[in-house]
Amino acid sequence: MGGLAGAPQRAEPPAAELCICCDAERLERHPFDPDLDVFRPPQRQHEALVKLVRSGDGCVSAAFAEGRTVAYVALQKPDPFERWSDDPSGRIWELGAVEVAPAWRGRGLALRLLEQTFATGFFDDKVVIAQLLSWHYDTERSGVSPYTYREALIRLYRKVGFRVWRTDDPEIAGRIENALMARIGPVAPPETVERFHKLRLAGTAPWDFPF
Repeated sequence: MGGLAGAPQRAEPPAAELCICCDAERLERHPFDPDLDVFRPPQRQHEALVKLVRSGDGCVSAAFAEGRTVAYVALQKPDPFERWSDDPSGRIWELGAVEVAPAWRGRGLALRLLEQTFATGFFDDKVVIAQLLSWHYDTERSGVSPYTYREALIRLYRKVGFRVWRTDDPEIAGRIENALMARIGPVAPPETVERFHKLRLAGTAPWDFPF
């Protein structure tokens, strides 16, 4: 999750137009701001997210300004190689990326995109995980430590219903700067919730489950 902390402020920021769970055509018409480069080069990330939306396996909400995408959140089904994809119900999704261009930080765009995306109700019957991985933090431009960046992300995601969960996933558990968060939808089926808990502690004995 990149490009959130250490945000500069503008006295009179220009308005940004929000597009919630955009269709592929509209997203394609708005190339990425050149500074949206935390995860991969902007053009490649833009192309990947347009492809994701076209596939039907993801939702991308974006903020547009001056003909460009200046912020976005991307939710998708987990990659097949991740443990989280082992879910027969198909209701475990992932908050895969949140990014705001440096010149547009500090205006609440990430929070507004998240709030309005979850307000659609599409994710109410799902468990959405968020893997906070320190190698995706924009610490260089934000000027904060990875731990401070993690705490900023936790505060942000808690505002839209996420909470921190323990996991034995080695990619997450290997560093204190990482964390697993999840939003359990208000009508998520019990079997999906149970599956999430089993996956987050796939290598832990049942009596160690910290519910």
